[in-house]
Amino acid sequence: MAIGAGGAAAVARWRRRRERPSAVPAKATEASAQRTGPQVSREAGAYRVGEVLLFMGEEYWLAGELALVREGTPALTLFVAPERAQDRWLAAPRQGDVLYALVTDAPLADLGWPGVEVPSAGGTMRRVEEGACTIVPSGEVPEGWSGAGRYAVFRAMETVAVVVEQGSNRLALKGKTVPRRMVERMG
Repeated sequence: MAIGAGGAAAVARWRRRRERPSAVPAKATEASAQRTGPQVSREAGAYRVGEVLLFMGEEYWLAGELALVREGTPALTLFVAPERAQDRWLAAPRQGDVLYALVTDAPLADLGWPGVEVPSAGGTMRRVEEGACTIVPSGEVPEGWSGAGRYAVFRAMETVAVVVEQGSNRLALKGKTVPRRMVERMG
């Protein structure tokens, strides 16, 4: 499948060059597209870097984001909310009326890439979503998160886990679901 996609991309480039009068503008356009990265389309009302959200008396300052993009739209958007003890993360899935309030989980990271289940306190979480994605960072996020990667989401009732991997980087998070209607925007 990857060979077919590479071949299709090569044919598309060849056709564009053939239709353009000069190869120099084509190279400039391609270089410009590589610098800006993929464009992420957002739905109305989506959360943004720099906003402050309030949930159950706790403030979440969205300092940076990792948009996990599939087919041009974010399948899952992870926002980092820095805290003194450890970074908290807030994840916004593409669909649904919940957010995920998450923290890093070292034992989950030590498992490697998870299969269809991951252990949870007193039970097991099952995978509900996984796939390849393009990771598009913005704001203040850990360095090295950009480009092709993969992710998986696991759930058991209110408990949720998210694992993102890109090259040698692995982000393993666990937490709880939060109803979107209970989250307020500050200011």
